[in-house]
Amino acid sequence: MVAAINRALHDAMVADDHVLVFGEDVATLGGVFRVTEGLAETFGAERCFDTPLAESAIIGVAIGLAIRGFIPVPEIQFDGFSYPAFDQIASH
Repeated sequence: MVAAINRALHDAMVADDHVLVFGEDVATLGGVFRVTEGLAETFGAERCFDTPLAESAIIGVAIGLAIRGFIPVPEIQFDGFSYPAFDQIASH
């Protein structure tokens, strides 16, 4: 499944320059499950980048990017960490 998700992200990024992947350790380590491995090397730091450990900020950035016409793919490492981000989703 990891390889399939990685391939889907790769294909989406090839197809559209507006696709951006970001989250905790997604560029440096390929994410906690290595789903984004190789994307930063292939597409550069402007399209695949690490974020601080702040789930609310990650989702806030994703919302702002979407409003500006980008296709954000934010990664939050585990579902339990999505609760701090819920205010961004509900309020915007």
